[in-house]
Amino acid sequence: MDEILWSEEDGFTRRTNNLGGFEGGMTNGQPIVVRGVMKPIPTLYKPLMSVDIETHEPYKATVERSDPTALPAAGVVMESVVATILATEVLEKFSSDNLEELKDAIARHREFVKNF
Repeated sequence: MDEILWSEEDGFTRRTNNLGGFEGGMTNGQPIVVRGVMKPIPTLYKPLMSVDIETHEPYKATVERSDPTALPAAGVVMESVVATILATEVLEKFSSDNLEELKDAIARHREFVKNF
């Protein structure tokens, strides 16, 4: 939980952001923090039989651990998904045809919330 504070300069604020920017299913103005996890990629320690592409001869596949290579890709995918969802929600709240209108609408909304 994050304590709610009041100051004349900033209005309502919080000292901490333990909830990651969300309260009751909506954002509270704090930076959004997303924590993600993924299950380990399975490794088959009993290699299966395969076929050499060039010689067409059967051979036993090698055992490889590929866990470390998946992690950077997962981060990129996660960032893209979060960015897409945030952009969709911003455009749903502030419909506009161009970036200037969008910036103006967001600035007006920030001023309204600040003076609320």
